[in-house]
Amino acid sequence: MKMRMQSLLGAGLLLTGLMFNTAAHASFGAWAEDQALGLEQRLAGLETRQVSIDDHDVRLFTRHLDSKDPCVVMVHGFTARGAHWFRMARKLPEQRCIIAVDLPGFGDSTFKPTAAYTPEVQADRLSALLKALPLGNPQVDMVGNSMGGFITAEFALRHPEQTHSIALMDAAGVSSPVKSELFRQIDAGQNGFFAKDLESFRKFYAMTMSEPPYVPGFIVDAVGAEALDRVPRHQYIFDQLQGPRIDNQLGKIKVPTLIVWGDQDKLLHVSMTSVWRKIPGSRVFIFKGVGHMPHLERPAESADLYNRFLTGKL
Repeated sequence: MKMRMQSLLGAGLLLTGLMFNTAAHASFGAWAEDQALGLEQRLAGLETRQVSIDDHDVRLFTRHLDSKDPCVVMVHGFTARGAHWFRMARKLPEQRCIIAVDLPGFGDSTFKPTAAYTPEVQADRLSALLKALPLGNPQVDMVGNSMGGFITAEFALRHPEQTHSIALMDAAGVSSPVKSELFRQIDAGQNGFFAKDLESFRKFYAMTMSEPPYVPGFIVDAVGAEALDRVPRHQYIFDQLQGPRIDNQLGKIKVPTLIVWGDQDKLLHVSMTSVWRKIPGSRVFIFKGVGHMPHLERPAESADLYNRFLTGKL
């Protein structure tokens, strides 16, 4: 009996230890992620700000807002955050004005379970946000990835007076002549954005980039844990992104436009460039061997390409 009690006690202590270690592992991973992103933010010379727009507190990261040149406004994709632009921002000219934003509903910005998060509404919120900032130039050069590209195109359509140029990186918002791996999975009833556990999150994470930057596994797991917690909000927002595509409005975009894609993108097929290039005068560049997020996979090359576009040297 005494030996049995000792065994049960030992098993209980072991289980408690495993639970503590799992929690500590996730907590340490989140702390390490915050430290790494903080370092990247400092290296990019970006300050943290918060602006209240449309009943949302919006987190953004900025530098040189008083510049007489248009600010570069960096708009992230679905389930992402403004910090994902830090590496590319660091590679842009130091004197360049930059605004990287956590869109309402994402990152450290407010999410409201009854609010609208369509691309049109988000574009209007960005317009209001920019008007609330002390910008030295009222026009901006906006670059968006994935959902952020869709919002960027909507911004150019709805607020042309604020738009100097746009860049669309693996952008959603138009029809896809060839279905991507993600959308074939969605047709089969599986959406990787809505992972049910860390294992399925890791599989989806591997789909997002062909050349991902090195991230320790414990940090990936911390990111995954947060993503799992946010699945309900992401499902709510995802449903609002399934409205009409803007194929028939592309001819109305009259600003300089750069279209960038990774030829290994498994989320949005590279064939979508054939639709986006209907924007008059647009330029298309395809990265070989790159997936859905060129700004993370090839930050230096993406920054160089974008800077050449902005300076008329492309």
